Amino acid sequence: MDNIGFSARTISVEHLKDLREDIEGPRREGEMDETFYREDLASFRFEVPAELPDARTIIVVARPQPALMVLAHHQGRVRPLTVPPTYADSAEVTAKALEALNDAAGPGSYRFVRAVLPLKTLAARSGLAMYGKNNIAYIPKFGSYHRLTAFFTDMPCEEDQWQDREVLAGCDSCQACVRECPTGAIPRERFLLRAEKCLTYLNEKEASIHFPAWLDPSAHNAMIGCMRCQKVCPYNRKVLDWTSLRGELSEEETALLLSGRWSGEEAKALEEKLKGMGLDLSVFPRNLVVLLEDRE
Repeated sequence: MDNIGFSARTISVEHLKDLREDIEGPRREGEMDETFYREDLASFRFEVPAELPDARTIIVVARPQPALMVLAHHQGRVRPLTVPPTYADSAEVTAKALEALNDAAGPGSYRFVRAVLPLKTLAARSGLAMYGKNNIAYIPKFGSYHRLTAFFTDMPCEEDQWQDREVLAGCDSCQACVRECPTGAIPRERFLLRAEKCLTYLNEKEASIHFPAWLDPSAHNAMIGCMRCQKVCPYNRKVLDWTSLRGELSEEETALLLSGRWSGEEAKALEEKLKGMGLDLSVFPRNLVVLLEDRE
């Protein structure tokens, strides 16, 4: 992993029940919005996969990753649009991590199956990452600029790195993310995020669902997700300018994205172009409409 720029940690599958409790506990105590839980957390699978019943270890992996930039041509102007680090190259990161694991294990030695688990919690519980008050996972040197993936394996867990979750030093006294959050989702009085108010949660919904009336359109700052709290975090100071320009969208391509009508050869060509940038067609239009149309 080190040779290809990845970091990894291992924990025993015996901690699956503890990992579930990390998610279910706050819900049971009424600290978590039920709609958010159903939409974002209910799909996790806290059991050994059926295709690997003798799994013994969970390997969680992080790869440093920059924010992405896409230049969108719209109404005679060129708009630079940001994509946060956690949205791009999902398939590539998983594939490269899997290749590295197979190479390290040797041909046919062990099997690996991708884990559908809460990756930030898993990374924090393994010591791979620490939590910020904004409930984002931070890794050494690269802060929140990374992508996570995880695998079940039948490899013995020779080093179970399960631990208490650590919080970034200085978070309690800093409060920069609390002040910057445009929706008030990061409370001063508790550590758990009010996820139902988080801009990222609100703009990941289907395009047919309207933004709540209380949300100020000026809060939007990225093609998907939100970068406000990450931009002001002191732990990201060294990576704030780490951006990868992935390409441009023509006037016609931008108009097609905004229309939401993704059928025919033009839509197919656009989807392939976005895939070449490491992006997914489905993540854009909801936020893109607000970014481009409401600020004219």
